[in-house]
Amino acid sequence: MDRQLIEEYVACSPRLRQAVAGLSNEDLTARPGPGKWSILELVLHLTDSEYIAIDRMKRMLTEDNPPLLYADETAYVDRLFSHEQSLEDALTLFEVGRRQFARVLRKLPDESFERRGTHNRRGPLTVGGMVKEYIEHVDHHLKFLYDKRARLGKPFRP
Repeated sequence: MDRQLIEEYVACSPRLRQAVAGLSNEDLTARPGPGKWSILELVLHLTDSEYIAIDRMKRMLTEDNPPLLYADETAYVDRLFSHEQSLEDALTLFEVGRRQFARVLRKLPDESFERRGTHNRRGPLTVGGMVKEYIEHVDHHLKFLYDKRARLGKPFRP
């Protein structure tokens, strides 16, 4: 695995924080499309997904081919009172999770990035593959977030 990906993994945190800067609570909870989630729900999804991913990678590093179970992202958003949660807390959790786990990733020998787990729907996954996937996951959702901002009349300007 290209170790530069670890730094890209960490760099997603300030990008996410910048993407929601200047939005009101009304903006955060509006659902302007694309998709049905609000910006707050999207950020909470990224944070929830991050903690699931970190747990999976930790288990792959400490167990031999652990089972990795599917998590229903829609149920998380629909059933866990998303609009009652704090954007700031979600951003902080995301940042701290990535920053803390990056300390582990930086210390790993190269062969550790090939350690596997088996997802009950997706099949075999590796630690290195997940690091790359979760960088792409943020990029994927930031595109939706920027589009939602634009539809709210508050386009993102880095």
